[in-house]
Amino acid sequence: MQISSCLIVKNEAENIARCLESIKSISDEIIVVDTGSTDNTVEIAKSYGARIYFYEWDNNFSNARNFALEKATGDWIIFLDADEYFEENTPKELKNVLKHMVYNKDYDAILCKMYNIEGSESKIISESPTIRVFRGKSGIRYSGSIHEQPLKNGNKLRIAHINDVSLIIYHTGYSYSLQPQKYSRNLELLNKRIEDNKIDNLTYYYMSGSHNQLGNAEEAIRYALLALKEPTFDKTIVAYQPYVFLIKNMLHLKDRYTFAEIEKYADEALMQFPKHPEIWYIRALLKKEQLDTPAAIESYLKAIELNKSFDLLMNNNFPSHLEDVYFDLATLSGLIGDQIHELDYYFEVLKINKQNFSALEGLYKIIKNQQPAEIILFLNTIYDRENKEDLKFLNLAMGKLNNITLANYYYDAYNKVNS
Repeated sequence: MQISSCLIVKNEAENIARCLESIKSISDEIIVVDTGSTDNTVEIAKSYGARIYFYEWDNNFSNARNFALEKATGDWIIFLDADEYFEENTPKELKNVLKHMVYNKDYDAILCKMYNIEGSESKIISESPTIRVFRGKSGIRYSGSIHEQPLKNGNKLRIAHINDVSLIIYHTGYSYSLQPQKYSRNLELLNKRIEDNKIDNLTYYYMSGSHNQLGNAEEAIRYALLALKEPTFDKTIVAYQPYVFLIKNMLHLKDRYTFAEIEKYADEALMQFPKHPEIWYIRALLKKEQLDTPAAIESYLKAIELNKSFDLLMNNNFPSHLEDVYFDLATLSGLIGDQIHELDYYFEVLKINKQNFSALEGLYKIIKNQQPAEIILFLNTIYDRENKEDLKFLNLAMGKLNNITLANYYYDAYNKVNS
């Protein structure tokens, strides 16, 4: 059994070594197709023994991917982007899975789990099932100039979902700092597909998502409604997401849409996807806008509960909202005089982002009447007394909160660590 790993790249010097390092142990050959790099991407790829091919970019991701597939000789193909990489144990697990799949012709591809991350593996933005491993020499080719997907003779692949092993890929390409230019690029390609009447069941969904990310509320709403009308869209892993785009943007434009209009879509979404955390999340946003605090809290908590046990074969972007969710829960708990939960939820925010000043401010207002030593002991459960960034943040925060005693304490602690 031979395994070919393929990548198409352009100016990926910052990412490609991490990707290739993660796949080198499982790859019998590495195919890298470069579409015009001006940095040292190609040199790095060569250092990993990759075979390099050059392809003149034609604004079509499928064409470039299929060019790579034509060069691959393996029985199985791994096709990653340069800003993706395998989790440490995945190559070993995957190789064992593929050995058992050699003579099982019932499946064309293996389903992996993609974690979109911000900064490090510990900060997960979203997760989704994805196809990055499929049979070679089988006629599988990519389709679509953008958001391309592998098909076999024009048909969807037969996918094996392996439940007893974790096949995990990390993806950094949609971290918040990179999103605007990527979504603008995507819109350009998607508009061209619509002009050429090459519309499939995901085109309007991607249009809505791109407009949503770029803050174009009316366009996000328009394309979300079109996506929901697509006949086979309800069979996709993103079938729930147009409701998220729709309701969030209608709330953003609530001077143009009544709560009754918005509630109709929220109820429809909940009826179709009762176990998806993002649907409960958008219901919470609606209830918060309606000033229905108990219902908002209930919906947020339901979303958190469902997220902890999430096992649907669908996308899930709820993890990216957790910091905001816990902050909302804290402020809503404060509104109903529940200081115990308010404190707990501010604590959860700071566990996610220690430098969220608003959360620290909210927490401090609850504990500010305690003795300084007690406050310090409590903050020590969140912050590291040996971490300069933590101490600097606390020094500045306590200054803003007019607690000179604690500001001086953290200033002295910072200087002690820094000396």
